[in-house]
Amino acid sequence: MTTSDRRLIVNADDFGLAPSVDRGIADAVAAGSVTSMSVMANLVDVDALARVAAAHPRVSVGAHLNLTTGRPLSPPEEVRSLVDGDGRFFPLDVVTRKAFRRRLNLAEAARELNAQVSLLSAAGVAVDHLDSHEHVHLLPGLTGVVVRLGWHAGVRRIRSHRTRLVRPGGVRVADVVGYYRRHPRRIVTHLAKRVIARRLAHAGLRGPDGMVASSLLARPVAGGPLAEWRAIAEGLPAGTWELVVHPADLRAGLADGEQALLGDLVERRDAEHRALASPAFHAAVEAAGVTLVSFVGTPVRRPEEGAHVARSA
Repeated sequence: MTTSDRRLIVNADDFGLAPSVDRGIADAVAAGSVTSMSVMANLVDVDALARVAAAHPRVSVGAHLNLTTGRPLSPPEEVRSLVDGDGRFFPLDVVTRKAFRRRLNLAEAARELNAQVSLLSAAGVAVDHLDSHEHVHLLPGLTGVVVRLGWHAGVRRIRSHRTRLVRPGGVRVADVVGYYRRHPRRIVTHLAKRVIARRLAHAGLRGPDGMVASSLLARPVAGGPLAEWRAIAEGLPAGTWELVVHPADLRAGLADGEQALLGDLVERRDAEHRALASPAFHAAVEAAGVTLVSFVGTPVRRPEEGAHVARSA
């Protein structure tokens, strides 16, 4: 098997969320560990984004579509089903309930998400893929909104939530059984994600072969992010896969309000930043015979025959 048989997109989510996150992602991009990043357009410092994009033109940039954090780009009175009385997005639990009860105005969601992609394009950023903050595009109704957005904006690549368990040496039946015994709720969520991934492909949006993650290691690995990612690289199957990371550079401390934005992930984000900035990350990937790639120009799953955007409405 050659190195080109096993490809890994390392995508850093949340650029724009907080200064520490922006620093962490920029640092990991400069180290060559992060090959793609996703931007929260309603929160981003456009100048900071432009500096990273200009310095590293081979790094792909995606729209991290956001309906749960901060304020919308749209006037609040035009997206009332999405915001509270202060004009801020509802948190994820509220958005989820509203989506399942069909109380989200999908036209308002479309207006806001289009505004987010348009802002990035207007800033001179070539948006080459879509994903979403807290996976909101997987919610009922919003999947169709994002499909139509992709077609309208000419962005035909999207994150594939097709999950793949991995393990150095290959995943055995006993590994799968043991994994889902430990995480029984993931049986339903992983099946649902595969169904949605198929729907997106049928609608003509292309994506990698699937996702890999520390949470998808068939057997737990101790030692933090670097040890986990080394195991992922060693067990990576043939194809193009996306590893989503969330680094933050905490060496300068947290600014006011950042703790609330980063929540329980502060320590994990710091550990991920240190791992991605370390030469050991590249050494682990190279030793496993895996090639780091970006979304741009990578082989992706082809849309199914006869795909049409109307079918995903």
